[in-house]
Amino acid sequence: MLRDRLPKLVDFGLKWVKAKEEWLNHVYHNFIWVYASKKERLAESRRVLGYKENGQPREFIFADTIDWGNLIKDDSIELKDATPEHVKYWENVVNSVSWFQKIVPLIEDEYKISKMKGADLIDIKRTIMLNWLSDYFPTTEDDAKERARKNAYVNKLADYLIDCFENLN
Repeated sequence: MLRDRLPKLVDFGLKWVKAKEEWLNHVYHNFIWVYASKKERLAESRRVLGYKENGQPREFIFADTIDWGNLIKDDSIELKDATPEHVKYWENVVNSVSWFQKIVPLIEDEYKISKMKGADLIDIKRTIMLNWLSDYFPTTEDDAKERARKNAYVNKLADYLIDCFENLN
């Protein structure tokens, strides 16, 4: 139920950091499968996804879907005390998804406006990179290897976002 009902920006973010499957396993293990009845599991799934009982607008808070006190490394290993590396991993996932939730709607607007003006994808990509992803550009302090790595990252992220937007339409 969760896989195809995530808000699109959360889905984009989880796929970008390659954490969607691990997040799904975490949520099912710590929030949903703890209930015996199907009705309780369904209600908890709706709660995790941010749906309200009384028809109020959906409010999905990604950080609330991480059970920080009961982190798991995979389906078979439950950790009593989460390792610092695992906590850091989930903090990075939360930060990445939060970035997607805050910044990507603005990038999507830029994409849509450029598309309506008839810009081609190369120009749209260049605009997105300059206006929204320039914080990730290499600096003069970076050596050649680091510059190449950062350029590849920015290119890959811009391509990923454009692909996501293209697949929505």
